Amino acid sequence: MPKAQSWYDGIAALFFFGVGLFFALYARRVEIGAWNEPGPGFLPFWAGITLCVMAVGLFIGSMRRTGLALPRFFPQADSWKRVLATFLAMVVYMRILDLVGFTIATFIFVGFLVRFIFPQTWTRSIIVAALSALCARLLFINLLKTQLPRGFVGF
Repeated sequence: MPKAQSWYDGIAALFFFGVGLFFALYARRVEIGAWNEPGPGFLPFWAGITLCVMAVGLFIGSMRRTGLALPRFFPQADSWKRVLATFLAMVVYMRILDLVGFTIATFIFVGFLVRFIFPQTWTRSIIVAALSALCARLLFINLLKTQLPRGFVGF
């Protein structure tokens, strides 16, 4: 791997080690609890520890690698357009969520992604969007009883 890529991996490893350390130390401010009775700081603490361990592994691996080619960040010439379209779709999703409700907004968002970001036929796009919205509704609203916007239709 080129020295530049190893350098970037090393910097990323240090960054993620810092983030993991922050989570682990910040979680110590609240009760962590035990394995059989976890407290509110249990998940952030162990997630931080796991992130630190993985960052150390990445750092060690970045120091050992040599001879691999650096892949392009955007493999296709128009990849940046897909990234921008996905970001704008998420902004639109956030804006229409209260207006049309969770289920319909999710249907529109997933439908857009399947049709235009990962080009599929209209039939497949509608089926995937409908199944995704239905499964998300069943999981979050019906099963988990999460309070999500219902929109003007009440659905």
